[in-house]
Amino acid sequence: MKRAELAGRLRAPYDPKRGCGVAKTPERDYENIWFVVPPPPPRTPPAQLPLQALAKASEVLARQTEFSAVGGVEKLIGYYFVRREAVESSRIEGTWSTIDHVLTPGDIHDTGAGRDARQSVRGYAHALETHLARAAREKERIFTRKTILDIHREIVAKDPNFRGEAGVLRAPGRAGSVVQIGGSFRKEDSTYNPAPPRFVASALKPVLDWLSDQELAQRGDAGVSGFTLPVRLAVVHAHFEAVHPFSDGNGRVGRALWPLQMACAGRMPLYLSGFVEAYRDDYSRALQSAQKRLSYGELIEFVCEALRRSDTEASASRAAIEGLPARWRARARFRGASAALRALELLQRMPIVTIAVLAEELGVTKQAARVALEQLVERGVARNRGRAGRTQLFAAEELIALLSRPFGSDAEAALEKGRLLVAQTRAQIPPRA
Repeated sequence: MKRAELAGRLRAPYDPKRGCGVAKTPERDYENIWFVVPPPPPRTPPAQLPLQALAKASEVLARQTEFSAVGGVEKLIGYYFVRREAVESSRIEGTWSTIDHVLTPGDIHDTGAGRDARQSVRGYAHALETHLARAAREKERIFTRKTILDIHREIVAKDPNFRGEAGVLRAPGRAGSVVQIGGSFRKEDSTYNPAPPRFVASALKPVLDWLSDQELAQRGDAGVSGFTLPVRLAVVHAHFEAVHPFSDGNGRVGRALWPLQMACAGRMPLYLSGFVEAYRDDYSRALQSAQKRLSYGELIEFVCEALRRSDTEASASRAAIEGLPARWRARARFRGASAALRALELLQRMPIVTIAVLAEELGVTKQAARVALEQLVERGVARNRGRAGRTQLFAAEELIALLSRPFGSDAEAALEKGRLLVAQTRAQIPPRA
């Protein structure tokens, strides 16, 4: 990290009165490296805000469904979006799983013991759902140190690549206590050096105080200060990542705070990790500008664009998910009240099923469930994926392809890709005697 790239107040040696500056750490091999102790988030709105981008982002947020009014299909869509977010956010950090893994019935892959990427991403989704419900009830009071530690623990405890202590802040003497961002094998070539271990707890406290300040949030939402929700999303993200409170998993926790902040404002959240993944270089540049120069405009504009584009993405996904049962019904005739017809609605909310799952959900025998799934395969609705262990899996590939598509790609093209996959499998089925 080049000290000369830092804003003047950050470049100066750490001063407790100013609450920020550069400092060194005594850990071996790091004695000559400067680390940044970031200041608390600002209490005065940043100057030169991107007003046009903020206006568009605010319109987008105002259109989102009120959290308290969510039900039916909207609740189902929220369930899918949480899981897509968990996959995309984890993938940014190198934890690879797929939407298939997250949506496959848990008893197929998860043993509950050890670590694997599937369980890590499932933990991420569970953490989001748990704390979103809390955020809607408790508002900004949710942002406590305990909440942050709990989220981190749930996200990384099962991650096979995680090295450190889940749910524990960096501190002197702990494994992985010193962190650097970017660069090469030379420590001097890092792009940013977050707070030294001995400053982590004290630097995180004002970030959480700022996040939990209900008056600051309410004044912003009421339009009587410059801290509107998009501004808050950007500013506090920069400061949380500047502290980098954990040995690993900071990006996932930081991105998990975004939907919680939106839920605190009473709206169903938009999930931004897909946009971040697609435009990672722009994100990194904007984040560095905020962290190194305390210049927030570029990151605020990035967040505004992420909100706008993620809304477009979500709208396309929502329309496609809502329309799937009608597409399937139009593909073939089903006998009224048959298990196969009833299974269409089930596949909309459980796109990967087993015979046993279908039998239980529909209240039919396993034989009836087997026949229903065979009919859905023959009629181009579901695909027989073969066995996972001793269990036969069936999938609504159109829905899986829709949720798996790269950010910004065409929803109809994804549906067609899934339909063709089902058709190819169907063509391989020998005709019944």
